[in-house]
Amino acid sequence: MPRPAVLFDLDGTLCDTTEIEHLIEGPDPDYHAFHAASAGCPARPELVEAARRAREDGRAVLLVTSREFIWRDLTLDWLVAHQIEHDGLYMRYASDFRPAQVVKAELLEQLRDDGFDPVEAWEDRDDILQLWRDAGIPVVHDTRESVSHQP
Repeated sequence: MPRPAVLFDLDGTLCDTTEIEHLIEGPDPDYHAFHAASAGCPARPELVEAARRAREDGRAVLLVTSREFIWRDLTLDWLVAHQIEHDGLYMRYASDFRPAQVVKAELLEQLRDDGFDPVEAWEDRDDILQLWRDAGIPVVHDTRESVSHQP
């Protein structure tokens, strides 16, 4: 039987990238500088708490990110520094520059193949929010909105 899981995006969701967003805005985004700088970004406490509650409730916490796999060690170090426990980290392959929506659709298929049943998702991008809804995830949170009132 598949294990219920809660999906969390990293950049702009668990990881507060507000101060470094300028690095990927405009006609020439610098994703290398953005991801390198993310090591110094704070966590969003309300989302760290949502992840903690999910694990307490027996659900798997899966991190589904468009970051390339080359940022895995930096990402794992950041998660440890912010005491964010998780059950899986799903990332795009190195040098995979397809749209995030395509990558995350494949990651969703992979995590389902791994025996997880996504029952909730936290995300900050409209296209991915719609992807999660279209995929039948029952509870989808837009993290750009206040999360203090959400269960």
